[in-house]
Amino acid sequence: MDLKLLRSFVQLSDTGHYGKAAEKLFVTQSTLSKQMQALEMTVGGPLFERGRHGARLSQLGKLLHQEALILLRLSDDIDVKMQRATAGLTGNLDIGFGISTLITAPQFIAEFRAMVTDCQITLNDMPSRDQHQRLLDGRLDIGFCRAPVELGELSFLEIAEEQLALVMPRDMALPDVDQSASLNSLGFVALTPSRGPGLNEQIRKWCIGAQFAPRVVQHADDILTIHAVVAAGLGCAFLPLQGVEALGNRTLQRPLSGEGAKWPIGICWRSKETNPVLLRFVNYVAERTAGFGQRQREAK
Repeated sequence: MDLKLLRSFVQLSDTGHYGKAAEKLFVTQSTLSKQMQALEMTVGGPLFERGRHGARLSQLGKLLHQEALILLRLSDDIDVKMQRATAGLTGNLDIGFGISTLITAPQFIAEFRAMVTDCQITLNDMPSRDQHQRLLDGRLDIGFCRAPVELGELSFLEIAEEQLALVMPRDMALPDVDQSASLNSLGFVALTPSRGPGLNEQIRKWCIGAQFAPRVVQHADDILTIHAVVAAGLGCAFLPLQGVEALGNRTLQRPLSGEGAKWPIGICWRSKETNPVLLRFVNYVAERTAGFGQRQREAK
């Protein structure tokens, strides 16, 4: 049923006068009459009783008036929802994050949710490599992660800088990093090679530059397990500083410097993405971190 005809019908029903209704609808009385005739043909009977009293609803007209109000209200609600969705004020986001953004990601998301209250967000904890693959597969909307090796179909916005740290049990004296014998006497816990290619490559670069060969005594599938093993006094590890700091003070951390000690972390998304709420989130993060690059250059 034509919504335009229903709106004209409701207006005429409410005013009870063709002239007044036509004026409010910005049409001529002749046009309004033709509209009502077309609507009556659709419903199969007269909608108004015409006379000196103007236009009074018939029994069929009263029934249509009740149903038309419901339909038009629903149509208006849909229009509002679509306008909000187009403006990025409502929608769904599936967001991934890793240990280096364990604090940063929830902060950005909480602030965004306070601004865009009609946005449903799902959070997923996963390594950067898994985030990159899920983004490419369309199974993730935004990732808080390290930059992809090759952007390709992805875009990346740097929001912070992560730093490699030597992590040790709390009761271990802080040695000089170049004292390999002291460090290797306890041994190192490392990520299983297939589980953390990005971090493992970062550690490899740093060790080459520092001419240090860690004696790996145990592998683990995730950083949380590695940190727990170190906290238990069973080894040392090279881990992301921000990530370890977010886990509490169960271990000692010494930030490292030199080649391969730092890398960018940020948000990643599909370059051709058109989801309005996703683009609004990206713009929000970009505005919040607009001065980050300048601050980094000044610090150097």
